[in-house]
Amino acid sequence: MEFDSFLVANRDPFGAVIVGETITLHTQGHAEEVRLRVYDDETGKVTWYDLHEEDEDNWVVEISAAHAGLLYYRFEVIDGYNQYWLAAQGNNLGGAAEVYGMHHASIPDFQITVMAELEELPEWYQEARFYHIFVDRFNNGNKDMHVNNPKPNSFIYANKRDTPFYVRDKQGEIARWEFFGGNFQGIAEKLDYILELGCNAIYLSPIFEANSNHRYDTSDYLALDPILGDEDDFKFLLDEAHKRGMHIILDGVFNHVGQYSRYFNKDGHFNEPGAYQGPSSKYYHWFDFTDFPDEYNSWWGVKDLPVINKSEASYRKFIYGDKDSVINHWNNFGVDGWRLDVADELPDDFIAGIRDQMSKEQVLIGEVWEDASNKVAYDQRRQYLLGGGLQATMHYPLRNLILDFMLEEIDARVFTTVLMTLESNYPKNAFFGAFTNMGTHDTKRLFTEMGEDEEKLKRALELWLTVPGVPCVYYGDEMGMTGGKDPENRGYFPWDEPRGEIFNKFQRLLQSRPTWWQSADWFECHAIDSDTLIYAFHKDGQHEMMQFSRKTGLAIIKQQ
Repeated sequence: MEFDSFLVANRDPFGAVIVGETITLHTQGHAEEVRLRVYDDETGKVTWYDLHEEDEDNWVVEISAAHAGLLYYRFEVIDGYNQYWLAAQGNNLGGAAEVYGMHHASIPDFQITVMAELEELPEWYQEARFYHIFVDRFNNGNKDMHVNNPKPNSFIYANKRDTPFYVRDKQGEIARWEFFGGNFQGIAEKLDYILELGCNAIYLSPIFEANSNHRYDTSDYLALDPILGDEDDFKFLLDEAHKRGMHIILDGVFNHVGQYSRYFNKDGHFNEPGAYQGPSSKYYHWFDFTDFPDEYNSWWGVKDLPVINKSEASYRKFIYGDKDSVINHWNNFGVDGWRLDVADELPDDFIAGIRDQMSKEQVLIGEVWEDASNKVAYDQRRQYLLGGGLQATMHYPLRNLILDFMLEEIDARVFTTVLMTLESNYPKNAFFGAFTNMGTHDTKRLFTEMGEDEEKLKRALELWLTVPGVPCVYYGDEMGMTGGKDPENRGYFPWDEPRGEIFNKFQRLLQSRPTWWQSADWFECHAIDSDTLIYAFHKDGQHEMMQFSRKTGLAIIKQQ
């Protein structure tokens, strides 16, 4: 008996479906009886369906789902004394089914994602090529290079070529934060550079007032960090970007704040009592204390980052549930969307509340490191892509896949199977609109990952920038910047260095990338041999087919 979940002849339609949509499944092969076992992930219910023999050795069944969620399925095949399961490959990968004995310990199932509604993405986003800026490290727009409003007890780098490092005390805690002094004015000055590279949208690291250089320790959600500039500087940046047809999204860090924030106020810096001052503070119930005041829930145990209770009604109102909320405040400035930090830590209805405050011309992206269609976080199946929540997620699964393939840890067959499984699991717009990043402030630099081998890096770029997704370049990768994990990957942009072949490769690939790829109807990928892929985009009669070898690079073999 045969079945392949990637073939429309076996599963129609391919990919995610909408509630109530009919799904037709076909198997081919000799049997006396074939039954379909469907597990409803939402209810925990198992339903059995009998396949009927449409013609000789061709079995068929139709099913549909009454609600959004995930369905997991496999086939039971009975042929005389021979009885077995026809199910997915290991790790619930799609493609050609495998045979398992009836008493096999663990049977991997095929997945069907059922959406409440098909998400729409803004047209500008479907044509976007992003540039990710870690603001402190990009560009200081002051002519004399002075740092705006230096923070008390901070360290200012003397030279822009200095390697970033953390100033720690004897306990290993940060003793003082270090800054290069990048600011809004500096970004505004480089908008034309970003356009020239081939990017037309910007994702900014956090910009709200904070103690650190990364600003994931928010001090005040309604205030810009004065090192970056004031509200006029920020509005000027937005206006200049929009004049050029560019878009800017912000990083929303709503799971935790800094211990010295106005909300926690551990050092008493703010006049208004924070949670650390006791129950009289209006912020006290935002936090979970295990032994007041010094023991509290913090992100990954980092005391500097107290976690907020996202179910607290007053916090929800503050972030998104009021006309003067944080989301509305910055939306009114004209920002084009948000990237939600650590989306796994935010309840689905919290994310939906943010989404409700956004216009159709804005986009909501979530930081998710795994397959976002079936992610389980804190024992809860997440509903990121089922409708009304995130419109896209960061595509770390693709990053990992490309790295593994280029470093020869997997072959082309595995690459194809994993990528096509992602396409099968994701709603169409979420797959083609996935935020594809090969480098971020949380990862090693791409050139470092490639062993500083320039030719291998160029081939990796060819693969990354010709497969589905909305590409996002991490600042400086186009200049061949190197760096391991944080903080080495957060150096200052080398503006005094000449552009080289790496820049030229980025530019050619970004500028020549067809925008219709990001709203394609479907994508297919096949392995020719262990090193070589052949893949194609299809949309409304347009077709583009490419062949890629990790040894020799890219060849476009068909355009129509």
